[in-house]
Amino acid sequence: MERGNGSPSSLGPTYFRAKVYRLNVEGSWTDKGTGHICVEYLEQADAHGLVVISEEGDGKPLLVHKISKDDIYQRTGEATIINWHDPDVNTDIAISFQEQSGCDYIWQQIKQVQREHQQADPKGRRQLMDDFEQPPGNHYEDVDTGADLPAPEIGNLEEIAKMLTSSSPFQRDRVSQALIKPGYIPALLDIFRQCEDLEDTSSLSHLYRIIKSAIMLNDATLLEDMLKEEHVMDIVGALEYDPDFKTQQKHREFLQSAVQFKEVVPIVDAAIMAKIHQTYRIQYIKDVILPRSLDDATYTTLSSLALFNNVEVVTALQANAKFLPELFLRLEKHTPDDAEWKDLVAFLQEFASLARHLQQSQRQALFSRLVTLGLFDVVTRILKVSPDSVKLKATDILVSSTQHDSAALRDFLLHQPDHMLFTLLVRELTEGSDDSGLPEQIAELIKTLLDPDTMESSIEKNEFVELFYDKYVNKIMQVIVLDKAINADGTHTAPASILGLVVDLFCFFVQHHSYRVKYYVLRSHMIEKVLRVVRRRERWLACAAVRFLRTCIAIKDEFYTRYIVRSCGSV
Repeated sequence: MERGNGSPSSLGPTYFRAKVYRLNVEGSWTDKGTGHICVEYLEQADAHGLVVISEEGDGKPLLVHKISKDDIYQRTGEATIINWHDPDVNTDIAISFQEQSGCDYIWQQIKQVQREHQQADPKGRRQLMDDFEQPPGNHYEDVDTGADLPAPEIGNLEEIAKMLTSSSPFQRDRVSQALIKPGYIPALLDIFRQCEDLEDTSSLSHLYRIIKSAIMLNDATLLEDMLKEEHVMDIVGALEYDPDFKTQQKHREFLQSAVQFKEVVPIVDAAIMAKIHQTYRIQYIKDVILPRSLDDATYTTLSSLALFNNVEVVTALQANAKFLPELFLRLEKHTPDDAEWKDLVAFLQEFASLARHLQQSQRQALFSRLVTLGLFDVVTRILKVSPDSVKLKATDILVSSTQHDSAALRDFLLHQPDHMLFTLLVRELTEGSDDSGLPEQIAELIKTLLDPDTMESSIEKNEFVELFYDKYVNKIMQVIVLDKAINADGTHTAPASILGLVVDLFCFFVQHHSYRVKYYVLRSHMIEKVLRVVRRRERWLACAAVRFLRTCIAIKDEFYTRYIVRSCGSV
C-alpha cells in the first residue's frame, strides 16, 4: 500500500518506537522487528491505517494495517501493548510500545478513526488526517527536517538536543549529515570543555542528551568520526553528565588512569595502536556507559565497528614479518614463574580467538603459520606447569584452532613423539579441578577431534582414533572404575561434574564410533561400568547413566540389544 502523506521527510504523522509481534502456528509470539509506528492515510485502501517502519537501514515496512471499524483492538501489558486479531491475515498481531505515552496517542487515534469511519467525504477525511498531524499537548513537537541543525553554540544546546531526541527514522539521515559537516562535532566538544570549566550543569545535561542521541542515530560514518582519537575522550566526558545520576561519573579517570595497556610485543605502527585503543573505548561505551540506553541496531553497529577494528589489527600483525616470530621467541624464553608469562599467553589466546573472524584464506594462512612457529608445542608447555587459569587460555587456543581445521591438531597429537599433549589433555579431563572449566572445554575438544565428519579417512582406518582407543579411552573409563561411591574397590570419589562429562563422552562414542567402540565394549565391559553410575546419590548422574542406556538402544543396532539382554541384568 502507498502512504498518502507526501515524502517521508515532510512534516506529517508523529512516530513512536515499538515492536511488532505476530502469533505463529505454535501459539507463541514471533518478533517481527523494531520500528516506528504512526497513523497514516492509505490511498490504495482509501482508509486510515497503522504503519510501522523498520528502524534498520532499509526502512522496510514491518506492518501496514487498515484500521477496522469493528471493536477488535485491546490494550494489555500495563497499557503499553495494543493487540488484535487481524482477519486479513487470520492471525493475532501485537504492538509493544517503548513508552506508554506513545501507546496512549496511537490508541486515541485508533478510536478517533473508528468514531469517524463512516465519513466518506474526502474533505472530512483530510480534516481527520490534519488532526493526526497535530498531536495534543506539547510532549511531541515536529522537527523541520528541511532545516539544518542550529549553530553549535551554548544558547542553542537545548534546541539541538530536542531536535536530536525527537527525530523520526526518516529524519535520521538528514540529522546525521548535519552532524558530520566539517567542524560541527569539534565545535560541540569545544563547548563541552567550556561548560565543564564553568561547571554549567544545565548545558552539560543538554550535551549528554546530544551526544547520546547522536550515537543512537546509528550512523556508522558519524560514529567513526565521534570515536576518533582526538574526539573520543571528550565524547566519553560528555557522557559522564547523565542527569539520571546525582553525581558525575568518572569514565575518563578510569580510562586514563586505571586501565593499563600491556604491550607484550612492541607494535611500531601508530595507526594499529590507535585502532587497539579505539576498540577498547568502543567496547567501554557499549558495555559500561550506555548498556541500558542502546537499542539492538546501535549495539550491533558498535559491535561491528569493534570487530572490524580487531580484524584490521590481526591482519596488520599477520603481515608484519617480525611480529609473530618475536612473540613465539618470548614465549620460549620466559618461564611460567615470570610475570610476563601470563600476559604472553593471554595475548596469544586473544589473537587466536580474533583470527576466527578473518576470511577463510587469511585464516588458513595465519593458523598454518602459527602451527609452523610452534603453537602446539607452546600449548604443551603451558599445560605441563601453569595454573588452571592459564591452562584454560591454552585450551581455548586449541578450540580456536579446531574451529578452523581440526586436522592440524589431530596430526600433531598423532605424531608428537611422546604424545605428551594428548596425555596432558586427558589428564586435565580426568584429574583436573571440577570448578576451573577445563574439563568441560577439553571434553568438547575431544568430541571435535574424534568426530568422523571432520576426518578425511573412514573411522575404522583412522590412525588417530586407533591411538585414542589403544591408549586413552581406558584412562577416561578409570574415572568411573576408581570411584568408591560406584565400586567397592574404588580409591576416591570423583567430582560429579567430571563423571557427567565422562558419561556424555561415552554416549558420543556409541553414536559415532561403530566398530571401535563395539570392540571396546567386548574387551572392557564398558556398558556395565557406565551403567553403575546410577549408584551415585546425585539424581542427575543416575539420569545420565539411563540416558547412556537409551543411547545404546536408540541406535537400533542388534549388537547392543543382544549385549544388554545377555550381560547387563546384574548391574
